[in-house]
Amino acid sequence: MVSISSAKGKRLSSNTLSPSLILCVISIGIILTPICHVILIARHLSTSDNASGVGSIRAQQDNNPQQQPYDGIFVISLQGTPNADPHNEGRLDSFKDAWRKHCGADPEIHVCPGVMDERRGYGLTRSWFNCLTVAKNLKLEVTMIFEDDARLFDNEASHNFCDAEQRRRNLWNPLPEDTFIAFLGGHTWTYKDPKQKELLASSASALQPSQYLETSSSYGTYGFAVPRQSLDTLLNTIKSDLTNGFIDEDGVRQTEFLSPEKSWYGKAREVGSKIYAIHPLAVWHEGGFSNTWKMDRESITGEEEDEGEGGIRGIAE
Repeated sequence: MVSISSAKGKRLSSNTLSPSLILCVISIGIILTPICHVILIARHLSTSDNASGVGSIRAQQDNNPQQQPYDGIFVISLQGTPNADPHNEGRLDSFKDAWRKHCGADPEIHVCPGVMDERRGYGLTRSWFNCLTVAKNLKLEVTMIFEDDARLFDNEASHNFCDAEQRRRNLWNPLPEDTFIAFLGGHTWTYKDPKQKELLASSASALQPSQYLETSSSYGTYGFAVPRQSLDTLLNTIKSDLTNGFIDEDGVRQTEFLSPEKSWYGKAREVGSKIYAIHPLAVWHEGGFSNTWKMDRESITGEEEDEGEGGIRGIAE
């Protein structure tokens, strides 16, 4: 038998409780129970939100392309750079005009001011370092680097570059996971498996994914893409070239000039990654004054085959 104490210290049996008092106790219990449940549920939800809040915010950013772009287009140009050769005047504008004509819209690009350096290859290499450092801070999944004299091929496959969602779906989703760099243009190709190119379809449409061919050497850096997982390694490789020079094919360290492709292919082999060329090629090199060679050069497409060397070298008259 349960009992309670009265204010005067006398013990009263629960059997002696008045009906009105019992009804009052029961009413209080009925009212407080759901209130307690609400409080407990609210605390549980609050705890859950705190535990997953960072992940939820990151997921929202990833799903919102305006907050978190998947890729970025960087264009290196000496237009407007003090003391640059006068041939550079208007070249960035020409890049934008050509892109607009091909895509029907202005390109969304990051402009990388070119760096002046009298040593062959050093100015462009320093410009890459600056560009890629910005890309790293932006946390882009894929970074595209173009020189201002790169031009998209006039074909359906190149239209993939005109739209961010098409790039992600048709260019970057098929990109092999072991990619160190994917060249979007170039010349004097030596493919790891020359027969692989013959097995691929000779053309692609804007609705079809691009394909990638593994290469063991090439020249031309006027258009390439870098996946995020390779960014730190490439930045360190570029920094090493700028500081120490590069090792040529004879094992000799060169510091008077830079040939970055050699360092890139060597680093890819060292870390167990691969370098690929997009197929079909996406960009070609418009003819004109070369800041690297200090002379006029012909247009280079990279599409023509040079059977004597077993590679690909394209020169458009």
